[in-house]
Amino acid sequence: MANTVKVELEFATDTPNSMTFAEIYEGLDSIWYRVSSDGRGGVEVWGNASGLEFLGRLFLKMARTPKVSGYHDHRTLEFSAGPSISEPELTIGIVDSRPNAV
Repeated sequence: MANTVKVELEFATDTPNSMTFAEIYEGLDSIWYRVSSDGRGGVEVWGNASGLEFLGRLFLKMARTPKVSGYHDHRTLEFSAGPSISEPELTIGIVDSRPNAV
């Protein structure tokens, strides 16, 4: 059997139309991540361990707490403890089912 890592998280359920973020940041230091894309449509996500865990917690909280279809959150493409570095946004949203192809 491979070594394992146990992850245990507890999130406030908020409301279907809102989300608090305090527990997403809890215990994480020096959060940094960057999302970028290339001309061919490829997407890269880079981050330190705290930055990737922050994004993971954000995705899990959105998935595991009751949210209305279409609920979304906006993040800068690069996040750190310093001033905002990027103007474009990363929008993360939840829907009830997969939308039709565009």
